[in-house]
Amino acid sequence: MLRVNRAETTINEGLITLHQGTPFTGEIADYAANGTLIELTSYENGLEHGPQFEWYPDGSKMLQGQCDRSSAVGEWREWYPTGRLARYDRFNELGDLLERKRWNESGVIVEDYVGRAPRQSQIG
Repeated sequence: MLRVNRAETTINEGLITLHQGTPFTGEIADYAANGTLIELTSYENGLEHGPQFEWYPDGSKMLQGQCDRSSAVGEWREWYPTGRLARYDRFNELGDLLERKRWNESGVIVEDYVGRAPRQSQIG
């Protein structure tokens, strides 16, 4: 799979990510000033598609999720720098939010949301 630095890409007026003038398929990497990988975003035909990761400069996980044609799908998690879970979101295959939980830095839940019945997929 092709991996490029974000500086090697552009975004056109239709919000499609391009590499060398064509819609990009592969991974775009972002690095901290010290050269540490801090973000890895998967793309297909210029849209965010596939696994998405972010790390703190010390290498610990910050964010993990999945996109399908630029929509968040499945489970997403975000962590505090301490490693404690900060956020959990769950989306259906259409990107509808089904569940959201948020915790403060002490681990106390501050938001607990369950979404309404999701839209039905018109696919297939």
